[in-house]
Amino acid sequence: MMTLKIKDKEYKVKFGYNSFCDTDLMERTSTLLSVIRGAGAASDDDVFGMGRIKDLFDCVRELLFVGFRKYNPVDTVQEIGDLLDDYNDEGTEENPHGILDLFTLLTEELLNAGFLSDILNKAAEQTKPKISRKK
Repeated sequence: MMTLKIKDKEYKVKFGYNSFCDTDLMERTSTLLSVIRGAGAASDDDVFGMGRIKDLFDCVRELLFVGFRKYNPVDTVQEIGDLLDDYNDEGTEENPHGILDLFTLLTEELLNAGFLSDILNKAAEQTKPKISRKK
């Protein structure tokens, strides 16, 4: 679980079973991560990658909406958008509170914290090749 501070209020963000089962956030974050890391190029129709930027904003907003459910539920994703405006406004030159940084934090929380990390680690262990040495 991570904590996000906005306007002197702390919000707990937790991704549980429902956030995994009820959304396509895993696929969306994986796709966006590959684009951010340069593995996926924007299409020729996507001038300056604006479609990807919108995807990134939409994904961050939905990640927070889903992550807020258990500890600080909100009624609409528009409320999350308002909180993101406040979060961005609080940024400073030293700590700009950029959307890309927040996306990275939320994605890391989604993939590496809680129940999902246990499942992914166990799956990785099971897929590692087993080498036996003959003497």
